[in-house]
Amino acid sequence: MSPHPTAFADEMTRGFDIAVCSAERPTQSRWAVFLWPYLMLVALLVPALARAACEPGQALTLLHFNDIHGQLESYEDPRDGTERGGIARLAATVAGIRAGDPSRPVVLLFAGDLLQGTLTSSLFLGVPDVVLLGRMGVDAAVMGNHELDYGQEVFRRLTEAAAFPFLSANVASDPQPLPVRSAVVIERPDAPKVAVLGLTTPELTTATHPRNIEGISVEEPIAVARRLVPALRDKADLVVVLSHLGIAEDRRLAESVPGIDLIVGGHNHNLYEQPVFVENVPIVQAGERGGWLGRMDFRCRDGHLAHTDYALIPIDAASPEDPEIAEEVGRITLDAERELDTEVGFSTQELSARRELIRREEAPFGNFVADLAREITLTDVALLNGGAFRSSIPEGPVTLKSVYQAFPFRNELVMGDMTGARLLAALERSAALDPSDNPGGFLQVSGVRYRIVDGRLSSATVGDAPIDPTRRYRIVTSDFLAAGGDGYTMLEEMTEPVMTGRLISDMVIEGFRTESPVSATTDRRIMRR
Repeated sequence: MSPHPTAFADEMTRGFDIAVCSAERPTQSRWAVFLWPYLMLVALLVPALARAACEPGQALTLLHFNDIHGQLESYEDPRDGTERGGIARLAATVAGIRAGDPSRPVVLLFAGDLLQGTLTSSLFLGVPDVVLLGRMGVDAAVMGNHELDYGQEVFRRLTEAAAFPFLSANVASDPQPLPVRSAVVIERPDAPKVAVLGLTTPELTTATHPRNIEGISVEEPIAVARRLVPALRDKADLVVVLSHLGIAEDRRLAESVPGIDLIVGGHNHNLYEQPVFVENVPIVQAGERGGWLGRMDFRCRDGHLAHTDYALIPIDAASPEDPEIAEEVGRITLDAERELDTEVGFSTQELSARRELIRREEAPFGNFVADLAREITLTDVALLNGGAFRSSIPEGPVTLKSVYQAFPFRNELVMGDMTGARLLAALERSAALDPSDNPGGFLQVSGVRYRIVDGRLSSATVGDAPIDPTRRYRIVTSDFLAAGGDGYTMLEEMTEPVMTGRLISDMVIEGFRTESPVSATTDRRIMRR
């Protein structure tokens, strides 16, 4: 897809991307480009087709998951310590549902963010992930906002390796189109037709390095859905929006675009035990990292598919495991561990994480990491706790191992809005911490300057202006602080927080890869007397 000069041209060219998928593999007509203008003319001259009607007794199961972020192995849920996920368990659970009633068609959808978050993802750039999702039987995936984090060429190679289509009706690229489709219609013998429309958050262009989105544009998703949903409505028994927009935009979509039967969402990492209904449209999300699998069952009633049941299936230690995939994940993980000595960049000086430095005052290491976080998220302010820095990075070549030793906690970046009053409260807490205790809650920052006098916040500015208590600022911080860690309860009040899926460790690795040699400095952004 490429940017289109007029709405009419856009409408015509978007039609090329609506493919019909068989049970085996998505296909696309080679004659679509030639025939499309004539089909458009016919559509204008004949009455609109009636909505597709399912046949009595037809049934369907739709399975979904989202935001896997490279999580091939199981992981410990920080909320309750439960062992969750593991793609071998996820695959076995899907296979068990298919085997439970072989006559009942199953559609499996992935709601975006394949990349970022694990050592294997950083090293192997998502290739094992996309291959294993194909073996699991994914029918379609939406392009998430992290799919370009390793560059457009990496994403193109992933789409070539995938046994399923990546969808995004509102993402365009110039001059070289991205290999994504707007929508697919999944058809299987004696089964209801399912149309799946993909929509991607506009944060695609702001949550990655600028070089990754050269030539990329993202159209407003609701406008795109209004154009495309009516045609899909005529083609299928069930119209699904596979969304990586987040729950706020999903709600707007349900309110604004008629004809949608279901929104399968991602991006927020929200966990909904039951669908959220907006204008009678169910919206579902299944957490993150393969820790849960959503299941919605449908049956044909009065000529249309009605959902009859919904369940959120936990993927944990009690779940079955696909032995072949488990063995393959073991090999992939072992290969990754062997690569820990891989050099990712160079530092011109030691980046010290000594407690008496990074937990008391402005530190070059803190500046480097906080600046990276603010740069890649285009936020006003970055706040990171000194306790997140656990090991220094030596002068000289920087390895994966040294970065993971420095950031072992798998902390993830979170973005949200906050009033100046709350931002001041966070800085006041940092200023009041006793430096002799080497407090882990001392804040390293970017985009803000603050002065501490006698253990109290003396002044604070964003840019060249004092912080306005009534103004709203865009903040990026760690998931630890966003959850009120180190006593920062005011950060829990960020509005519309977004879990970015980007680990601080992965951000630092990418920073060294792109900015080496790194020469971190201080600039008096934190002053104490």
